[in-house]
This record gives sequence, structure tokens and C-alpha cells, in this order.
Amino acid sequence: MIERLAPAGRARFVDLNDAAAVRAYPELDPRTCLGQMWVQSPAGRMAGGYDAFTMLVPALPLLSPLAPLMRLGPVRAVGDVVYRWVARNRYRLGGQVSCHDGACAVKW
Repeated sequence: MIERLAPAGRARFVDLNDAAAVRAYPELDPRTCLGQMWVQSPAGRMAGGYDAFTMLVPALPLLSPLAPLMRLGPVRAVGDVVYRWVARNRYRLGGQVSCHDGACAVKW
């Protein structure tokens, strides 16, 4: 979903299932990437989870006005909880059937 919000050239998305692309980021553990998204800033800083989302938001025109608000303490605390819930339920929210034992069946 986030990929659809980003204008061409503002963000490059790497598919975790593309082994060659993932090798370009040896500092990341692929198992960690299964649980949350990671973003690398133009300066090379890596961030995961809600911090990654807040780093990405300025590049998304529809969400960029929210960037300063998302860094405030109370919003960050709630945002982190919401991010973790969405990350845990992303397959179900994306239209796939229930997940259990770390695996999700795909609805065709």
C-alpha cells in the first residue's frame, strides 16, 4: 500500500523475496525484515518499524503534512503500538486468510 502512495523516484522498494536485492543490505537480518519494514535514508541511516514509517512519510505527498505530528512523544507511543499491530496482521488485512504458527495461507 505504501508503495502506491510514493511518487516515482522518491522511494525504491526492495522485495524481501528477491535474494539478490536483499544481499545489497548485509546489515539487515532477513528474519527481522519479516516482522517490520526497514527504510534507509539518503544519508544511509537505517530505521525499522514505526521509525521507518516516520522516515518514509515526508516522501509520500498525501501523508507528508503529518510528518511533524508523527514525531511527537504521545503520537509516537500510540503510532508504535498501531504499527506493530498492523505489521502482525498485514496478511489478514491484505485479504489473505488467517495466519498461525508464523505462516499465512494466500486467498486466490
